[in-house]
Amino acid sequence: MVEHEKLDNDDKSSVDLTVEDVQVKTKVKDDRGAWGNKIEYLLACIGLAVGLGNVWRFPYLCHKHGGGAFLIPYFICLVLEGVPLMYLEMAVGQFFRSGSVNCWSKIHPMLRGIGVGCVCVSILLCLYYVVIIARCIFYFISSFTVSLPFTVCSNVTGVLLNETCCERSNDKANYYWWNNVLQASGGFEDVDNFSWELLGCLAIAWVVVYICVFKGVESSGKAVYFTATFPYICLVILFFRAVTLPGAGDGILVYITPKFDKLLTGQVWLDAATQIFFSLSLGFGALVAFASYVPYKNYVGRDAVIVSLVNCGTSVFAGFVIYSILGYRQYKDIGTIEGVSSGSGLAFVAISEAVSEMPGGPIWAVLFFTMLVLLGLDSEFGTLEGAVTPIVVDMNLFPKIRKEIISAVLAVVLFVFGIGFCSGGGEYMIAVFDYYGMNIPILILALCETIAVGWVFGTENMSLAIEDMQGSRPSKFFTICWKYISPGLLIIIFCVTFVQNMIAAPTYNVYVGCNETDASLVQEVTLPATAQLLGWIIVVGALAPIPFFMVKNRDKDMVKFFTSCLQSVKEDRFYDMEELYYRPERVLAPRKDDEDV
Repeated sequence: MVEHEKLDNDDKSSVDLTVEDVQVKTKVKDDRGAWGNKIEYLLACIGLAVGLGNVWRFPYLCHKHGGGAFLIPYFICLVLEGVPLMYLEMAVGQFFRSGSVNCWSKIHPMLRGIGVGCVCVSILLCLYYVVIIARCIFYFISSFTVSLPFTVCSNVTGVLLNETCCERSNDKANYYWWNNVLQASGGFEDVDNFSWELLGCLAIAWVVVYICVFKGVESSGKAVYFTATFPYICLVILFFRAVTLPGAGDGILVYITPKFDKLLTGQVWLDAATQIFFSLSLGFGALVAFASYVPYKNYVGRDAVIVSLVNCGTSVFAGFVIYSILGYRQYKDIGTIEGVSSGSGLAFVAISEAVSEMPGGPIWAVLFFTMLVLLGLDSEFGTLEGAVTPIVVDMNLFPKIRKEIISAVLAVVLFVFGIGFCSGGGEYMIAVFDYYGMNIPILILALCETIAVGWVFGTENMSLAIEDMQGSRPSKFFTICWKYISPGLLIIIFCVTFVQNMIAAPTYNVYVGCNETDASLVQEVTLPATAQLLGWIIVVGALAPIPFFMVKNRDKDMVKFFTSCLQSVKEDRFYDMEELYYRPERVLAPRKDDEDV
């Protein structure tokens, strides 16, 4: 466990504490495990941040919002939101040496709900994200053939589509995706079909995930040497192949040609901010958990900058690969670049369709889906660790059961619940989980984190803690971001997202097959009321721990609590620690009664 040297209250009660006095040295005796070295930690953080969204969402947003002009709001949001929040989460985890639950509890017991909320959201993400990995595995296995299956019409379910319809639609890859892989039903409430092949891939995905994380960072730290590096080898190989394809130049021009008039629309800035936020995996508690296993004396600021830049650089680089392939797809008259959407429609339909037309198509298909599988696995490792560490260490729910067994039980439970995503309505359920569970809850949790550090704990205390860990204080820029800029941006994003949800119900693509007059296969419709209700239940369930623990662990003197928060913001000088509500003996070494909350 973690032990801290406590200041002697008797010796310090009669004198004011200076900044130097509060630099309490921390002795760490941590039996929770640790990273083998700094490289493992950085690779794990990069693997967590760099996921499927870097490949199939960022390039689409860049093209949609003005090509190269989109990089302007993207990097502005990276500087004002991405790097500061990553710095904050890493610093909190490294300083308090705990998972997300205990870290925020040590700042104040009322904030325990932030950590519990992070655990809830991490479990929700693990539940359906591994299903997407299973689909990548499905395509990976299917690519080991001379003739790729998504280049021909073959019927599996025979429920909504037949070979004649496939030929009429002239979209074999889309047909294969909806009818063969998903075996999709006709709507959210229709779960008649079931894909046993996808269930088998889901089982494989969970077995691989568990093997890599069952010993926590000690096992996942070894796995990331391969899972975090090999995708880059695949990406580089695909890049040199893609840019040499006929039509690649046209695709790249569509990707990077700036349209500065697009910057005048608010949606561009909103999408840039949300892409930065979610692509860095902020608000899940995984970064906090990862940082808690690094040595106490570590330059956390450098780590945050490195991971952020690598993540964003990967997104930009992946865009050249994707749009080179899409340019080739257009060159072959398979489909236009403008008609491509983001997400699964890009990876499993448009790209697979283009790859099938390349010389040696199966080889490139195997390489592409290997990259997707590994990108997904890395993010799953980190998200699962963000849930397991608080359950095992912070909340200590099962003190007599080893972490390996708890991880196994959690994996089995999530696998069982994930079976529903293999039904005909699985794609529609993922749309609900992704839209509701990963938007508003994450924004609220991240906002609470910035308030906890910038206003409750105080940026001065955070600066002192960071100085003790890395030998230098964070720049004034970061403290201003933690107090004002980052929470301000999060409030704006949340308000816009919430208003959009209230004005118009979300839509999703439903598999309709084709008839005598329409062979479009899918149709965009509004989510049914039952799906919207389920979505809001997910939102409320994930955020409920925040108000619950604020009431349960409320401060005895709430007036003094709020006054101390305001004072920590108003003071424009080094704080005299005797004037702060949080004294160093509580900040750096929480009282026993706080630890038992």
